[in-house]
Amino acid sequence: MAIFRNGPNGGLTGKFGSVIAYQLNGQDIIKGLPKKRKKKRKPTAREQINRDKFAHMQAWLKPLLGFLKVGFKEYAPTFQGFVAAKSYNSKHAFIQKEDGSWYIDPALALVSFGSMTLPQNMSMARDGDKIVIKWSNDVDYQPIDQAMVLAYIPEIGDVEYDLAAAKRHTGTASILLPRHSVGHEAHVYIAFVAYDHSAQSNSYYLGAITV
Repeated sequence: MAIFRNGPNGGLTGKFGSVIAYQLNGQDIIKGLPKKRKKKRKPTAREQINRDKFAHMQAWLKPLLGFLKVGFKEYAPTFQGFVAAKSYNSKHAFIQKEDGSWYIDPALALVSFGSMTLPQNMSMARDGDKIVIKWSNDVDYQPIDQAMVLAYIPEIGDVEYDLAAAKRHTGTASILLPRHSVGHEAHVYIAFVAYDHSAQSNSYYLGAITV
């Protein structure tokens, strides 16, 4: 596959002989047409593990699509949102059990990625049917920066999130617990985002609360 810049007549699109040209994330891409497989072979043990991990991560992240679109917006120029989150977490959030199987550790997972500075102190507490989150304002920030908060029960895909839960200068935000998940653990995250979504912080894992 090759990336080429726009010429005097603009970028090419469509099929040209044995290659096809198209645009992806603002770049012009040209690559060869896929070749027909002669015979479908059984995947190796490692290939099957990688396929299973890929499917597991895909399912884990799917309920968070709207959050990831903002949280991973600036991960890389051509690598954003859901795809970027899948790439990062596939590398950093999988843990292997003693029996050889794999699971996603919520404490290692990121739901936002960026260069904005996190507060030094963050905490959460339950208040009835909601979670109250507090943070210190001890680092440089813009008063109109916003807090993004998320409560997620991956086992059943139940999620509550707010991309503009509170202005950063307030030092506090709240979110409802997922509504139909009594007895399950909700994993809670906070991140910060510029008002115009031009920059984000890494997310911070606050812990789990039983619904």
